[in-house]
Amino acid sequence: MANCIILSGGVSNPPDICSVQRSLGPYRIATALESAGYTTFVLDFVSEFITEEIIQALSFHLNEETLWVGFSSTFYWPSKKENLELKDVVMDKRSQAMLSTMYYTTEYEEVYKVIDYIKANSNAKLVFGGARAQYFLLDKSIDYYVLGYADNSVIDLTNFLAGKKDKIDFLREEINEGYTHLVIDSADYPEPDVKNVSTSWHRKDFNILPNEALPIELARGCIFKCKFCSYRLTGKKKGTYLRDIEQVRDEMLQAWESHGTDTYYFTDDTFNDDNDKLEDLHKLFTALPFKPKFSAYLRLDLINHNPHQADLLTEMGLIGTYFGIETLQPNSAKSIGKGLHPNKVKDRLYWLRERWIDKVNVEAGFILGLPHDTLEYFNELLLWTLEDDNPIQSIHYFPLYLFNYGKDHQLAEYSSEFSLNPEIYGYEFPENIAEWTLNSQKLTYRMCGDIARKFTDLRWPKNKIGGFHVITALNTGVTLEDIYKLTYEEIQQKYNIAALNKNRMTEYKHILGVLPLINTGIDLG
Repeated sequence: MANCIILSGGVSNPPDICSVQRSLGPYRIATALESAGYTTFVLDFVSEFITEEIIQALSFHLNEETLWVGFSSTFYWPSKKENLELKDVVMDKRSQAMLSTMYYTTEYEEVYKVIDYIKANSNAKLVFGGARAQYFLLDKSIDYYVLGYADNSVIDLTNFLAGKKDKIDFLREEINEGYTHLVIDSADYPEPDVKNVSTSWHRKDFNILPNEALPIELARGCIFKCKFCSYRLTGKKKGTYLRDIEQVRDEMLQAWESHGTDTYYFTDDTFNDDNDKLEDLHKLFTALPFKPKFSAYLRLDLINHNPHQADLLTEMGLIGTYFGIETLQPNSAKSIGKGLHPNKVKDRLYWLRERWIDKVNVEAGFILGLPHDTLEYFNELLLWTLEDDNPIQSIHYFPLYLFNYGKDHQLAEYSSEFSLNPEIYGYEFPENIAEWTLNSQKLTYRMCGDIARKFTDLRWPKNKIGGFHVITALNTGVTLEDIYKLTYEEIQQKYNIAALNKNRMTEYKHILGVLPLINTGIDLG
């Protein structure tokens, strides 16, 4: 039985998309809780479970000793239905849609089956956390919302629920949609000692699949402060918030010895932001008794400044990367803090293609709707990204996301510079807090969203698997040779991805002791 239970979703994708990927957060929290003396259970990949299977898995770990059950907002159930009447919730249509989005599903009635089971079989409190928790203070069934990095705040909450202290150090009430919610913001707590932060992937009760690629944290925060970025811990100094390199080595060795894991997602906001850090990790990785493979977020301008990083990274084991290029419009690039001229961006990408061919699959994202964007620029961007010799293996387009809460709102600290000061950059919000207009460029959020979807559809036939999806594809059962050579559509034709996903999830369910069910309607309550 477990004092603390965390439900995490895996990635909610269509069945023909590779989906075997875990989120780091729940396991980092579970490790912190175990170090504080509490027992834990993480139920992952819930998007691949039907409700009865989730309840069956909970039945093995939920009892009167369970202090809380947490729902991770980072990934959750996939959407399948529309227009369901929500049980015991009185809200307008917009709020109903937001509540469904909170759990990444319009099947909120299925979420309630799980909540009802928890309430009927324990005195556990319900907790909602994860990367998006701050945006979803909606469900009145949730007892506590935990925002931000929860390494320290979740220990404080658990100590309180265990009766070890009289009150939670930092607790506030927030009213949203007519309900009062109890919020614990991790920003109010001291930052954890990242040097000594680790995740116990070697533990048997984490239920890792054989040879499964895993997420690993090497550092926190980013030295940059892009004006569209809403992440916390931006603008940090080089050499700060780094993990102890020997602990990293131990963590990787333990996972390799326990599960055969030699492949990783590195979760650092910018993996190559510190050249000294990269040099130290190169020494570590090349001295391991196995050849690691990994994906990571990289800054192209840093490789441009330090060209030797290109070979350093492949020697370390880089096989997939995501570049946040964002724009090839020179003035828009300056406005967001990207200093490398777009022509140099292209030149360096072509240079990297020659060095990284059949070694690294690059993914890149482009934001539409930045301050100096025009429809003419969008067309130029599309034509370049559709060229047969384009050096990027996987390209995606997104509208600019802004939330105009205001500087005094409790979510201001989770807002970007653009969101906090939209008027300076020409953005207005005539209808709601998210749908901006950029009158100077005759652009709107909806327009850019429509264009982004159209461009993504046009580019899709040329896309290979890139970035972090390279690791997910390996987890699912696609070979690295095919990832390098075939487009995603060609991989879907060669592999039965849905069957591969199902096989890996059946394997996971067997490890948990869950009998896979097929919509039996069995009442496990």
